Amino acid sequence: MIDEQLAERIKQLNWPVLMDWREFADWVRVDQGVVEGWIKRAYIPTHKIGRHRMVNIPRLLEQMEEEEV
Repeated sequence: MIDEQLAERIKQLNWPVLMDWREFADWVRVDQGVVEGWIKRAYIPTHKIGRHRMVNIPRLLEQMEEEEV
């Protein structure tokens, strides 16, 4: 679950909640093939909507924060 502080940070930065994985690759300046590999290995959280695979930005941030501890 997204805590209030993280939700507020996402809102302030005007980040999308879900982003197409190809757009995500461009956004983080990583080759699309690399992001596709991350998705196949479940390294980054995604959600499928119809035929589209979307990266879950808030969940990714939560995972990153959990790993820092």
